[in-house]
Amino acid sequence: MADGLTPSEKFVAAICERSFLRLWTHPNPRGKKGKELCDCLIVCGPHIIIISVKEIDYKDTGDKTGWDRWVKAAIEKSASQIWGAERWLESASDVERSDGRVVALPEKDRRQYHRISVSLGGRRDIPIMWGDLGHGFVHVCDEYSVGELFSAIDTITDFTEFLTRTENLANSGVQIVFDGGGIEDLLGLYLMHDRSFEVAMGTDEQPAMMIVHDDLWREFKASEHYEAMQRDLSSSYMWDRLIEVYVEDLLTDGIFDMHSKEVTRNELALVTMALQPRSYRATLADSFIDFLKNDDSSVASRAAKGHGDSAFVFLIGKSSDREIRSQELGLRCLVIRGRLADTKTVVGIATDRPGTSDIGYSSDIVCIHIDQITDEIERQVTGIQEELGYFKDSHWYAV
Repeated sequence: MADGLTPSEKFVAAICERSFLRLWTHPNPRGKKGKELCDCLIVCGPHIIIISVKEIDYKDTGDKTGWDRWVKAAIEKSASQIWGAERWLESASDVERSDGRVVALPEKDRRQYHRISVSLGGRRDIPIMWGDLGHGFVHVCDEYSVGELFSAIDTITDFTEFLTRTENLANSGVQIVFDGGGIEDLLGLYLMHDRSFEVAMGTDEQPAMMIVHDDLWREFKASEHYEAMQRDLSSSYMWDRLIEVYVEDLLTDGIFDMHSKEVTRNELALVTMALQPRSYRATLADSFIDFLKNDDSSVASRAAKGHGDSAFVFLIGKSSDREIRSQELGLRCLVIRGRLADTKTVVGIATDRPGTSDIGYSSDIVCIHIDQITDEIERQVTGIQEELGYFKDSHWYAV
């Protein structure tokens, strides 16, 4: 984590790293002439989340003066920093972290910007400004909502989907009024209705105003629904730990090119893993664990459909034959890509069967990304499938 951070900036950087993981969390990145760009930047897949943190103690002056001063210092300046960062990023192809590592930005036509102001110190004595503050939609969190928001939807895909659907709701014509609460209560409403705001939009009876009460999140968090959701998703954090193991290898063993301006295959594999929503991570982790525990030596691999246009292949192979194992893994990934028309990216993970290696354990990860299957690739897939007898020793696991 970057030096020179204020306590509030360190807190935000820590919860971002916990939610979005280390490889994609960048505290205090550098912008124009090496100056601080924003307080925290998240870059993963097409998503760029710009976060500005302001901690300003609200001083009640007995009139509107104190209110206006706090809004200007805590929210308006934060929004201004975010917009300035976005303007600079629009002309950049990469950004330098505070530790000097260069991070490649997604292609400009694919970028999806998300703006978050963490405005602390108001203690809810002032209603939170929220929405399009002049140059695009800014999501405003305070000391009560920031921890809840980043903890409850703690993957890049779940997080950005909530932000996008919140913006769609606000742009639908519904006036949203917070009754003493904040964005965490809107999150409670969203999760109560299966990650949807259809209760407030999409019908002929769409209301002109929606009042968000300050007890929605508190009641939802205490509900059996929330408890069951947490229980069902508990295994998903094994997927997070698996990602972090590979991240550690990338950052310490020299596989990761610190100054590369192009996404490497290693990075693309991890990005694909990181873009899996929490529910998909739970199913993928369960599939992977179940596969490793399977004692049937005749089953060499398992395939699982991931989120969007992704899929995964798990392979059992000996570390003593690691080169052959890695080659086979790539071939099996190619077969899956050829057989699933709606899949473009396939990530393969290979490891030893637990308790079977005499020389220690290792793992391999490969990634195949093919936008379109040509006749030549189709012929290769057919040949590989026949050579491996792919579907004779593989199990398919649909997510």
